[in-house]
Amino acid sequence: MIKCIIIEDEERALNRLKKMLENFESIEIIGESKNGDEAIDLIEEKRPDLLFLDINLPEKSGFEILKNLSYEPLVIFITAYQEYAIKAFEENAIDYLLKPFDLKRLKIAIDRTTERKKLLTKKILDNINIQYINKFSVKDRDIILIIPETDVYYFKAEDKYVFLCTKNQEYYYDDTLKNLEMKLDPEKFIRIHKSYIVSIEHIKKFKKFFVRDYILELDNGTELKIGRSHLNYIKNKFNF
Repeated sequence: MIKCIIIEDEERALNRLKKMLENFESIEIIGESKNGDEAIDLIEEKRPDLLFLDINLPEKSGFEILKNLSYEPLVIFITAYQEYAIKAFEENAIDYLLKPFDLKRLKIAIDRTTERKKLLTKKILDNINIQYINKFSVKDRDIILIIPETDVYYFKAEDKYVFLCTKNQEYYYDDTLKNLEMKLDPEKFIRIHKSYIVSIEHIKKFKKFFVRDYILELDNGTELKIGRSHLNYIKNKFNF
């Protein structure tokens, strides 16, 4: 079963797609949204396998939605505009459906999705015994330091650089947060913001900040803002 969310601001197009998807037993619709900000929260909460994603939406475009997610779902773009096709496939889209599309064209997109999901499942099974990194090499002048994962409080991205932060120091680390997220044990580290990956061991508390925002405090007193696109996932993980 492929769980999907539809993000489409036109009521008529939304209802038409929902009706068409009734022809596919492998597809389960678990949510729908009509604007960008709401869509991000819904996707992070439900974490679907697949998005049917319009591009021109209120508040945030389809491309902006993808940039604000903490993971990479499968994506089928649905739009009336052909000029976004190249950019869509640069985002690794499975397909690009020009409205209005028929059932035959939708089936092609669903078949492609099924094949892609099979490949991803195989890749996960092949890597099930993956060894996460637990020691990190950083340079301090002319010395190479080896820092164990227990001493790492968080990683942060600033401009094009990434820094490894311990209790009292920070060091340049030659990697990207996206790559690090795949190399770190998800039981020990968690992405809380597009700019931060945090050690779960060193989380002390969560504090509400204004109406919708939260700040995370580490046991050394460091405070980091939680990104809104990550908030629902973090709330579910820590039960608050």
